[in-house]
Amino acid sequence: MPLTGCGRAVPKVSRETTWDIGIKGELPPYLYRVWVTKKKTKTMMGFSEQHIRDQLDPIKPLKIQKIKEKKEKETKIERLGPKDAPVGRPADYEPAFKILRAWVDSQGGPPEDVRKAIREHWIDYRKVSKK
Repeated sequence: MPLTGCGRAVPKVSRETTWDIGIKGELPPYLYRVWVTKKKTKTMMGFSEQHIRDQLDPIKPLKIQKIKEKKEKETKIERLGPKDAPVGRPADYEPAFKILRAWVDSQGGPPEDVRKAIREHWIDYRKVSKK
């Protein structure tokens, strides 16, 4: 990474989208499983195995094993709004609620317990009778 005039490393804008300080993979501190005796284990956090040894200073650990973090599956987020719509536009609630109300009316109105819950928010939902 190139250095700026004050000596700080900055990301290369052309290739990097996020700056991870040049570290690939997970960032420290890491989780370690430490065997203090043959049966007793501890889970500790540290930057390296030497750091874990320094934390346990009078005690000599028998074995130190780094615990690999499970990668989370990235879920694809469905974009809101019509196709090719600008991102970050505020929600337009009125047309959406009209669509929901038409669907609820086609189902015979909301159940009684839902209607009572809606009344607690100062809204009286009565099915509009179509003539």
